[in-house]
Amino acid sequence: MDSMQLLNPWWKEAKVNHLLAKLYKRKALIKLKHLMKFRQITIISGLRRVGKSTLMYQIIEQLLESKVKAENIFYYTFDEKVDTISALLSNYQQLTTIDWKKEKCYIFFDEIQKFPNWSNQLKMIYDSFPQLKIIISGSSSFELEKEAKLNLAGRHFVVNVEPLTFIEYLELKQSKIDLNKQLLWEEEIKREFQNYLIRPFPEIVDYQDISLIRNYIRDNIIEKVVKIDLYKKFGYVNIDLITRLIDLFYDNPGSYINYDELSSELKVSKKTLLLHIYYLEFAYVIRRIHNYRPNIRTVTRKLQRIYPYHWSLQFAWNGNINVETITATFFDAKYYWRKEQKEVDFLIIKEKDIIPIEVKEAKLLQKSELSSFYYFINKFKSKQAIIIYNGKEAKETVNKTIVKKIPLFKLFL
Repeated sequence: MDSMQLLNPWWKEAKVNHLLAKLYKRKALIKLKHLMKFRQITIISGLRRVGKSTLMYQIIEQLLESKVKAENIFYYTFDEKVDTISALLSNYQQLTTIDWKKEKCYIFFDEIQKFPNWSNQLKMIYDSFPQLKIIISGSSSFELEKEAKLNLAGRHFVVNVEPLTFIEYLELKQSKIDLNKQLLWEEEIKREFQNYLIRPFPEIVDYQDISLIRNYIRDNIIEKVVKIDLYKKFGYVNIDLITRLIDLFYDNPGSYINYDELSSELKVSKKTLLLHIYYLEFAYVIRRIHNYRPNIRTVTRKLQRIYPYHWSLQFAWNGNINVETITATFFDAKYYWRKEQKEVDFLIIKEKDIIPIEVKEAKLLQKSELSSFYYFINKFKSKQAIIIYNGKEAKETVNKTIVKKIPLFKLFL
């Protein structure tokens, strides 16, 4: 009861502490505000430290400003043990005298993944009390979305909150760069882009100490996910094996994985290896990218490539930033293409088009280096294609395909 009052100070003060509902509003807030109009459960997912709780407080602040009665807004974080969600709501009713079974109430559950069987209990409450608007968040995004698909089908919307975009970073820093005059400000944009790449989380935008930045990301995201979240979800996890796998995948992003050879090299069974790779994917530490075939059933039979889930995790782990990893993160890559000796780095699959993406670190492009890329364009008759490199922005047409050549920093603009 005492913790409930501490977590909901607006019941007495009718306002949210400005340190909780921060002044800067991320773009995700616009979508979340729109979803408040709908009855479905709103799920806020994403890595640790991206600002999910802040978004919740900002929604609460906006509800108060729109004259929603303070006692009709209930926030709870599952850091403390509770028996059932119904019992929790009964305590809420006892404290506030709000009859949540009849009145319009807004229920915010933070870190919901810490509560066992949460999706089944929420399903029952959602189906029984249509006047409630429920908003939940969780750090174990993979689990959150999997549980929702399994037990809340048709009853939820998911908003996946990523680390800061470059635009958000500039806004949060209150940068003087005028993005409407990119040519004039190009050198400043390039410099600030390099700063952004290692500071894509709201709390570290103004950090100057590189070691402090790396420690923040490693300690607050990777270590907590690996040593706390995975243990709580799965029980026994071989931390030594997890660490070795992160070393391998972060030191060689995009490498092809032969599971038989890797299990032999690491001296673990293939079953154990696959299980721990699943754990890393589950925790959003890595992303697996599959070899694309028009017949989707053949995808999983081919060699997979593994990248850090986000480039900042790689930087925190070993101090490196890889352009391929940045591009894979930006496009949320799921496929690459390889056939015999021909290969394309990433593909975006759309209903009526397959967009190939090739990544080069060079400032000048040699046609011989792009032979597979152009072969793919002709074979699959792509309407558009993208080359990420360090040269000047350009565009050309190749057999009716529009090929955009984009410097990495401009991709983020």
